[in-house]
Amino acid sequence: MTYPLSSRSGPALFLLLLTLSIAATAAEADLSKLPPPATNHIDFSRDIQPIFNQSCLRCHGPEKPKSHFRLDNRDSAIKGGENGVDILPGNSAKSPLVQFVAGLPEEMQMPPAGKGNPLTPGQIALLRAWIDQGAMWSSTAPTNTLAFTFSPTLRFITVNGNEQQFREHYWQREGWNGGVEQFELTEQVKPDTKVMTLGHVLQDDYRLELSVQKDEVGFVHTGWEQYRKYYSDTGGFYPTFTPQVFSLDRDLHLDIGRAWIDFGLTLPNWPQMVLGYEYQYKNGNKSTLEWGDIVQGGIDRKIAPASQYQNERTHIIKFDLSYDIQGIQLEDNFRGEFYSLRTHDTNVIFFPAVSTFQGESVSEGYHHFQGANTLHAEKQFNDWLFGSAGYLYSHLNADASFSVDTINLSGIALPQHRWRGPDITLERESQVFNLSTLLGPWDGLTLSAGVQNEYTRQKGFGNDNFDEIFGANFFFPVPVTTTSDLDTALVEENIGVRYTKIPFTALFADARLRQESIGQFEEEKGGDQEFLRKTDFSSQLYDIRTGFNTSPWPWVSFTAQFRRYDDNSHYNNTLDQQPIGFPGIGYSAFIRARDLLTDEVETKIALRVTSWFRTTLSYRMLSSDYHTTTDPVPFGISPGGTLLAGHSDDHIYSLGATVTPFQRLYLSGTFSYQNSSTVTANNGDPSIVPYRGDIYSVLANATYVLSQATDIFATYSFSYADYAQNNFVAGLPVGIRYQQHVIQGGLLRRFGKNLSAKLQYAYFLYDEPTSGTFNNYNAQGIFATLTYRFQ
Repeated sequence: MTYPLSSRSGPALFLLLLTLSIAATAAEADLSKLPPPATNHIDFSRDIQPIFNQSCLRCHGPEKPKSHFRLDNRDSAIKGGENGVDILPGNSAKSPLVQFVAGLPEEMQMPPAGKGNPLTPGQIALLRAWIDQGAMWSSTAPTNTLAFTFSPTLRFITVNGNEQQFREHYWQREGWNGGVEQFELTEQVKPDTKVMTLGHVLQDDYRLELSVQKDEVGFVHTGWEQYRKYYSDTGGFYPTFTPQVFSLDRDLHLDIGRAWIDFGLTLPNWPQMVLGYEYQYKNGNKSTLEWGDIVQGGIDRKIAPASQYQNERTHIIKFDLSYDIQGIQLEDNFRGEFYSLRTHDTNVIFFPAVSTFQGESVSEGYHHFQGANTLHAEKQFNDWLFGSAGYLYSHLNADASFSVDTINLSGIALPQHRWRGPDITLERESQVFNLSTLLGPWDGLTLSAGVQNEYTRQKGFGNDNFDEIFGANFFFPVPVTTTSDLDTALVEENIGVRYTKIPFTALFADARLRQESIGQFEEEKGGDQEFLRKTDFSSQLYDIRTGFNTSPWPWVSFTAQFRRYDDNSHYNNTLDQQPIGFPGIGYSAFIRARDLLTDEVETKIALRVTSWFRTTLSYRMLSSDYHTTTDPVPFGISPGGTLLAGHSDDHIYSLGATVTPFQRLYLSGTFSYQNSSTVTANNGDPSIVPYRGDIYSVLANATYVLSQATDIFATYSFSYADYAQNNFVAGLPVGIRYQQHVIQGGLLRRFGKNLSAKLQYAYFLYDEPTSGTFNNYNAQGIFATLTYRFQ
């Protein structure tokens, strides 16, 4: 099924196509943008190895290197990876490694976003000089070398206002805190053997990691870490209640941690193997949005805060095997997961007129074992054909239990009930196949294509009991059984094209198509909520994107793209009975179809006006329509037919700049503004209002080199949001309005090459009018860190 472009996307698409038609831009890397190579003689251990350690070996070390490209030894580095040779000794400008770390092209920036900081022009200059001088490695690594870094720290934070809200925002407590911000001990015990210990020890935040690695033999990595995540203990806000905001008066937090050990074998001409074990856990109490009722003056509002006790445990066994057979890269990965979760939460209703507390106490337990194995194969057949294939098999067996009890804390005889579900079982089996290929380039044209097929079968069964108690009277349990089966089949196709022959320009387009079908059976027998339902579901998804990037001059680059996302779903309820034997009209059997249509336009321009000033401007627009088709449902629930169930618009603007007016001063900052609106069909209900607002954010940094030994630095961050929808008469005043400021400043002093000290002051301000200022706070902090380095 196809759809004409909507009026909202027409102008944007026209401008995009117009720009595409007149752009004169660059396909090949513009080598004039590369920093010139350094002029001094390069020592690998001194100049290059630290760059690789900091920015490259995380992904291109001996353990499962990305793209099969390793930078831990010269032979592997010169050989290259699956994308070809990356280092051309004597020719740094043409070496793909240099072009990638310099961001030429931008989409191949190394390290990728989120994997490390981009290399500085000075680092790229050293890398270029090293390659031009022959890309020589150190002939022998020094033995018995020791490097040690130790950074003790002390901090004090004072909070005036809501301390719980401060903890949730910054994941730390007020008061004194101290410990070791970082420690690292590295010893090269032999030319091919290295031992490393690193981590930190702070209040409620710990990490210890040990690594032993012997080149072309293997490694052992082990460690433990735990940190604490805090939660606010307040509920909603209602201005006429007393108090306006209720609090649990509890220190809510989760301790989250993991311990792991991996054994790796990296023998030459042998398959690379990794055998590992990992233990993950969460324990504590967190807040939830399942707020309970507060009743005052005949008004009932769900603003009572709620919390949940959570005890989560996961044991993971893993085995990875990768090897090369006649140019085919093969990987076999197994994961076995033993998972356990227990939760308990309470929702309380408070009636002030009779001083009565009543609510529900819910306890749940869940356990499963899931085994999954993946097989992956890939091969570069020739210089224009690359192919890969994969298979995943997963099987899960689980059991669960739950209990729901009314609680009566008032001493007054009130009706109570309880649910018991001691025996719930679930079984799920999934199989996934995929094929993909990369074709080209042929005269600047590159094609990619892939297909994935997924099949899942899921079966669930449960035995429940419903009891009702009033005073001393006991009503015998009513047994209830539930059954649910789910079969899912999915096929997804991907295709992409990239053309780089137009001068200074790259054009691209890609499409993702998905067809999904689901058969679902649900049945509940016993009690007063019996039902029987069988639903067939089918959906078609189209996700199409096209755009370009261009850099017609060295000082400017421009990127633009348009995307259309259309997900059309249909439901055929072949069986709907409630109670069993009678026609049913309940949710969700009256829904016949749903359609989500989204248009997205994104543009970005980067300007390097001078050598000391560069800026980036970007704009992104998203517009979505949600349509729903239903059968007629009596009692005013739905008149039937197709309606516009909702519409949302988002406009996001951002501006970033970096200024270095003279050598000692570095300034950078970003500003972003977002305007969004979501309107839903309300069926005449005045409590449902449009949800719209604005978000502003600012981040600014400044560093001034006062002298060779002293740096002064400052940062400022600001965020403001206004999504307050005051619907006090018909319901709750929903949404939020707040502003948040953080100002930090300090100095860094170096006492020789091995010792440095950092002293920092921070001021925090948070103002939230939509909580009746209950969540407001201001805080001040002093941080001092001493760093000692020895080598």
